Amino acid sequence: MILLEHHDQLDLDQYRRVVSAHETIAVAPVLMERVDEGRRRMELDLAAGASAYGVSTGLGYLGSVAIEPADARAFQASILRRGAGHDPPLPSEVVRGAMLLRLVGFLSGWVGVTPALCRLLVDRLNDGWLPVVPSRGISSAGEVIALSHLFGTLVGEGEVLEAGEPVPARRALAARGAAAYEPDIKEGIALVNGAPLAPALALWLAERARRLLGEATVAGALVVALTGGSMRPFSPRIGALKGDPGQRHVHQQLGELLAGGADFRDAPQGPVSFRVLPQVHGAVVDLLDHLDAQLERELRAVTDSPLHLPRDGDEPEGFYPSGNFHAQALSFLLDASAIALTQVGNLSERRLHRLLDRRFSGLTDQLAIAPGRQTGLVFAHKSAIGMAVENRILSAPASVHPLDTSAGQEDVQALALLAAEKLHRVLDNVELIVSSELLAIRQAHHLSDVALSPRLQRAVQRLAAAVPPIEADRRLTADVDAIRELVRAGALGGFGSSESTA
Repeated sequence: MILLEHHDQLDLDQYRRVVSAHETIAVAPVLMERVDEGRRRMELDLAAGASAYGVSTGLGYLGSVAIEPADARAFQASILRRGAGHDPPLPSEVVRGAMLLRLVGFLSGWVGVTPALCRLLVDRLNDGWLPVVPSRGISSAGEVIALSHLFGTLVGEGEVLEAGEPVPARRALAARGAAAYEPDIKEGIALVNGAPLAPALALWLAERARRLLGEATVAGALVVALTGGSMRPFSPRIGALKGDPGQRHVHQQLGELLAGGADFRDAPQGPVSFRVLPQVHGAVVDLLDHLDAQLERELRAVTDSPLHLPRDGDEPEGFYPSGNFHAQALSFLLDASAIALTQVGNLSERRLHRLLDRRFSGLTDQLAIAPGRQTGLVFAHKSAIGMAVENRILSAPASVHPLDTSAGQEDVQALALLAAEKLHRVLDNVELIVSSELLAIRQAHHLSDVALSPRLQRAVQRLAAAVPPIEADRRLTADVDAIRELVRAGALGGFGSSESTA
């Protein structure tokens, strides 16, 4: 069990233990007291006549419309009954991550929720509550659409997954012996006016991206070895001369992958797409490290609006409208990551093309056993080209589109969730491109007598165990999908972290 004793203690390790490993959590009494104190301060302010957006007023353009005190609690519940998203649902790790981050923000004591709501979130995290949250049509106006779907389940709206099947939230609550929650003043707006989903999505995507980058590096090393390339472009001394941490890390990776089979002879200069692997993959490592650093901050962030803050110097106590729900830093980084992974896919497609050309590979055309009578792996390349082109379209940034909602009240959008959706699709495509390249590598090794380093030999053996050689033309979909499972699991021995770089 993880005991939360400080609202800003959460780190990536604890986050993963709760979200992915389903470790239970508890909140220290001192934190619950902090929440209660903040709640009492806010109630006194409201009783004295303070006005607060989404509490005593409507939302968006209707923020100037007063909510009658008699309707205030019903209004908070109605906030959670909205939604306009569409399938498919977000992954379970993302949904659980958003629930955990919403709880952590509440424990700051500056949001104005009750300890009862915090205890409810702890209980639902611990008992595996998994709301069905659509992934499409949820990107504008912060995260209010998605969070209405997510936290509406607490009041009995929508569906949750039980044993992998969607069931009505009200029925799932009853099965736990729990009633639908009745949100108190400020709690409906608090549940939806923040940014817990953007970091939860970014964490999930960053982990996928690191595994994929590592496997793409293994593929690059294998192509260099199978085509008789020189190790000179990958010398660690070249990485040191550039000085970028990520690039130095990739030079180190390549040295380890090729150890026992590295060839430093003075060979003809290889194509640019071969030689710049450390520069491209290294830049991606640096970008993902930057994303990780931002995510470490996001785990401890308070992103609500409005906040209720105590007096501090010349600043009075009261409600403070906040823009922290605008996840711009993550939106920029997710857009940049889509561009970066698109380039990883471009390099993979180029290497695949070279492997199918006997003038470069020294093997048979299109890696066919009997060229002419058979077409070999050319369809795998044609498919990869289509996905590479799609990625170039998806690389257009989401974070630069200022669009109005709520009659102009919400006149700019971070669109972090859309940036995440684009990166998700880019990663899907790059996985398939790299898997197509690895299928060609498996075939090239079958046709070649090149001796590989021990690590690369183990990688090829895993490929050979997953798919047989292509002795005659066949549909390649199942072969690529089988290799994709290896890539997603990081089974070929890649590493996408720069932790070992000094």
